[in-house]
Amino acid sequence: MENRELSCIIDLINEAYPSLAILDSLDVWLSGKFTPPLAFIQTQEVTERVNTLTSYKVLSDAGIVLHHEKKMVGGQEVYEPILTEPLRQLLRGERYSYRGKTDGLYINIDNTSFRIRSDRKDRTEITFRFEYTAAIPRPVVEKINHFEVEEDWSRWQEKK
Repeated sequence: MENRELSCIIDLINEAYPSLAILDSLDVWLSGKFTPPLAFIQTQEVTERVNTLTSYKVLSDAGIVLHHEKKMVGGQEVYEPILTEPLRQLLRGERYSYRGKTDGLYINIDNTSFRIRSDRKDRTEITFRFEYTAAIPRPVVEKINHFEVEEDWSRWQEKK
């Protein structure tokens, strides 16, 4: 499921910030071998529970780190922050729900868990919890399309 979650969050960031590069590799992010501005995205499944006979609900956390670009201003290096308003407006307009463009996953974001931390100069961190409903995979059952019926026609003829 995590690939669908990640794909949906990537679609969300692409819609809010169309020109921003996106990184989803934890190893590359931890190594610091990337060039800002960019968004690092990670999702983590928290729980799954049965919803109906054919579906279950998944609760997950999302983390987005917006890495700011350094600019030279008056001979001094200054970070140019990436504003969070495009993301906030998009989510408010959708009532904190979003349907991914890639695979159609529909997530409901818990707006009480939506947090923005901008206490560091080089980045803004956004975290939130979301849930979605997923279908329970059904086993593939081979269907019978051809029937062979053997009958003793002589007895059938006698009854007439």
